[in-house]
Amino acid sequence: MDLYIFLLFIGVALLTGYFFGKIAEKYNLPAITGYVIAGVILGPSILGIISNETLEGLGIINNVVLGIIAYQIGTELWLPKLKKSGKSILVITTIQALLTAFIVFIMVFVIDGRLWLALTLSAIATATAPAPIMVMIKKYKAKGPIVDTVVPVVGIDDMFGVIVFGLFTSIAVSTIGVAIINVETALIEPMLEVVLSVVVGSLLGLFLGLISKIFVVKLEKKEKYVAYLIIALSSVLISVYLTHKFHLSNILTPMMIGMVFTNFIKKEPFEIQEAAINNFSGPFIILFFTLAGAQLSLGVLVDAGFVALLYIIFRSIGKIGGAYLGGVVTKAPRNVKIGTGLSILPQGGVEIGMLVAVSSMFPTSEALLIKTVVLTGILFFEIIGPILFKKTLEHFGEIKDLKIIPKKNK
Repeated sequence: MDLYIFLLFIGVALLTGYFFGKIAEKYNLPAITGYVIAGVILGPSILGIISNETLEGLGIINNVVLGIIAYQIGTELWLPKLKKSGKSILVITTIQALLTAFIVFIMVFVIDGRLWLALTLSAIATATAPAPIMVMIKKYKAKGPIVDTVVPVVGIDDMFGVIVFGLFTSIAVSTIGVAIINVETALIEPMLEVVLSVVVGSLLGLFLGLISKIFVVKLEKKEKYVAYLIIALSSVLISVYLTHKFHLSNILTPMMIGMVFTNFIKKEPFEIQEAAINNFSGPFIILFFTLAGAQLSLGVLVDAGFVALLYIIFRSIGKIGGAYLGGVVTKAPRNVKIGTGLSILPQGGVEIGMLVAVSSMFPTSEALLIKTVVLTGILFFEIIGPILFKKTLEHFGEIKDLKIIPKKNK
């Protein structure tokens, strides 16, 4: 693609996404919903301004922004804070992930009857997209028990997703005669991906922490702002390259950078680097969700049919019911038991990567069916998920800065 055409599409997507986000907010909907709708309108489904070929050329932007968001998740994982609720978070994450996979598998298999389809959809169903969750937390400055639970849950959730996906899809492929299941592809490779992602991310985070202690802390406050912005973005860009080159997780690697780094620095430099990355990432966030919307085809709603409906319904039951059950087991507060499951429905991050893997693993017809069903689910959860998350935070009082417009006297 010509570089200047590339810039033109970025400009159109950014401007359109921004205005649709403002329209959504006017009607008390999350701006993210507006960004996604803008993308659907610009994409092949409606206007066709952004074609599938163009989307492939713009894919690197999605990876960079996903890296920034994953890094921000990591910066929220402060160990002294996690020690208080670490066991509860791990139990809730485990139960909701396993229950989601179990329910989707059983119901799709019982109703549809195709083992390979049930296995693959159940694996993909476990993952949660962290992007809309983190963006809304930052935008509305949300704080409270639900937020404190949801942030680490979506981070750990993708670890489960990668491992379960590797195991289940290997079994699924073997059931349709494409390959023979073996321990290496089913378990060792996904486990290795997770371990290497954690190690590489931790080393980069440690390196940033050392730079901060040796060099950045000696600078004036204004210079620190620029310095933290540079080292944070540099680390994200390096991690995006490493994840692409060595097939690591594009969520876990930058997330570990942020986690190790944030536990290496004191409160003041943390607040400076957080403000720097938040102020810089705004336009990229709009672009990310607008392009994500452009990838969603309204045509898949018709093609996916009944199986997609099963996927959406039983994934929702698994996430909401599993989080509630996890909360009961850990004796979590009522708002955490109810609110966590309603907050972790969005999809569209690591799931897209899983669909790429599906294309290379399965025969064409089977891969097309899986992609159609999951893309229908992503379309649903990308639009409805942020709305439910916002309503949940409002209901339980974790959004403090909503502008209340006084009613005019008649």
